[in-house]
Amino acid sequence: MTIGELLKEYRQKKGLTQKQFADGIVSTSYYSKVEKNEHRITVEDLVKILEHNDIAMWTFFRRLSLKGDFQHEYIIKLENDVLDAYYHSNKNRIEEIRQEVEKSTVPNKDEYLLLIDGWLENLKTEDEEPNLEVRKALKDKIFNIPDITKEKLNLFCNFMEFYDLESNVMITKNAIDKFIDSNDTESQKLSNFLCK
Repeated sequence: MTIGELLKEYRQKKGLTQKQFADGIVSTSYYSKVEKNEHRITVEDLVKILEHNDIAMWTFFRRLSLKGDFQHEYIIKLENDVLDAYYHSNKNRIEEIRQEVEKSTVPNKDEYLLLIDGWLENLKTEDEEPNLEVRKALKDKIFNIPDITKEKLNLFCNFMEFYDLESNVMITKNAIDKFIDSNDTESQKLSNFLCK
């Protein structure tokens, strides 16, 4: 949840218009854009609005922080559930998770849906028609990450079967060169996996 979304929630609970809620602290048009996340609000103006509307700053910021924590926990649980379903070859469960994400308000929803579609593609048998659009989107996502990072390396390892031999060799060589002498054990494990 963003600051604008939380402000809007408080305003609506109080039954106030945007003009009444912002009350000359910022213009109504500016405040409207804050609620829509089109403009950022300064700390000074935010504090004035909270004080003007008798909203405890501690409560406001705690709710803002908790929403972020819950979303973070939701994403971690989502990733674990998808991997668990994948390793149990449970396509139905992955499709259920996909529908849940589709209905959610999780940030970067399209990215998570693409990854879920990638796991579904990985489970397809040779006689099933591949979704070339999903495979291309995943390949583009990896190639559009400018440098070999842990994120790129993880994505590549998870979906390397979608690549041609030349691309696999190029990415593998770059990853090994970058991470083989790294102190980061996770990256070393991935590099060692690619060496095999």
